[in-house]
Amino acid sequence: MLTYFRIIARRWWLILLILIATTAVILLNSLTATPVYRAFVRLQVIAPEPSEVALFAEASPVRSTEEIVAVQVQFDAALRSAYVAWQTIADLNLGISAAELLQGLDVLADGEFLNVTFIADNPMLVEAIATKHVENAFGYYAEIRSKPSTVALQFIQQELAAEEKALTEAQAALLQFKINNNVDSLTREITAIQDQLRDLRLQRAKLVAEREKAQAISDKYVAEASETGSTESAVNYQRLATGQDAVVVGILAEEAEYDKLITEQGRYLDDLLNLTAEHESLLRAVSRVESNYNFLTAKENEARLKQSQATNVSFIQIIEPARMPDRPAPSQTPKMLMVGTLVSLISGIILAFVLEFLSLLRAPAQKDSA
Repeated sequence: MLTYFRIIARRWWLILLILIATTAVILLNSLTATPVYRAFVRLQVIAPEPSEVALFAEASPVRSTEEIVAVQVQFDAALRSAYVAWQTIADLNLGISAAELLQGLDVLADGEFLNVTFIADNPMLVEAIATKHVENAFGYYAEIRSKPSTVALQFIQQELAAEEKALTEAQAALLQFKINNNVDSLTREITAIQDQLRDLRLQRAKLVAEREKAQAISDKYVAEASETGSTESAVNYQRLATGQDAVVVGILAEEAEYDKLITEQGRYLDDLLNLTAEHESLLRAVSRVESNYNFLTAKENEARLKQSQATNVSFIQIIEPARMPDRPAPSQTPKMLMVGTLVSLISGIILAFVLEFLSLLRAPAQKDSA
């Protein structure tokens, strides 16, 4: 340890020279440097709604704190984007590069707040830069944030167009089926035919009862005509029996008409029942495509709302807008002097040890040559 102090003491002039040179450079730069001004914008971030459109199961919820941090990181990236910097440069007609503009930017997260600071050598210009750059960052961040909803909307619209075409084709096939078979609703038509058959059979059963009744009366008159001893009574009974026979014949004719109608309606019912499988298949196709179409229509509306919501970054609020500074920013000279003094001392000590080491290496070489 004592050896180290001897080396430092022997070359103290070198350490002092480096310290004086460093201090002189820092003081010279501070005296010749243009005063800089600082503009400050304070933003508050609240937890935003998710911008993604969930086509199927909803994702697990994210805690609000994580959402705020995520927004802060994303907006910080937007503020530091060279694209946004070039926009600001073009808007304010600045004669600098994006890298130079971003050199004066500093972003600091403080809980749910973001502190955005810009430094420039013009007080009016630094206020304009801070205001315009934050404004451009809002637009850029809104565009980036709306990308998931925009992509989802485009995908849904493509699928919706395909489903709309499929729905039109399915409905056209069902309509053609109805036209070909001259039926609007197969279910209602089958029910109507079944009701008609039920009524026809009921009416025919009533005719059968009337016919049997008339036949029984005719048989009774015939029996009474054969049993009476009076010719005149027998003739009367026979005439009454003939009248009842005529009623029976008329009822039989009606029964034949009903049988014909029942047979025709039965065949028609069979034809309709044979169409049931095809009709149900067409209905299922229309229902399935219509369900998909309605689902995609609802998702399209959701995607439009999400896209609109994403472009409205109201969850980031400016609570302290930029103002024109009335005095230059505090000088960094004291801090630079402290850092420069420390660095120069360390550098001088290191250089002193390096020179001492080199002198020790030369000493044996000189002895050998002597």
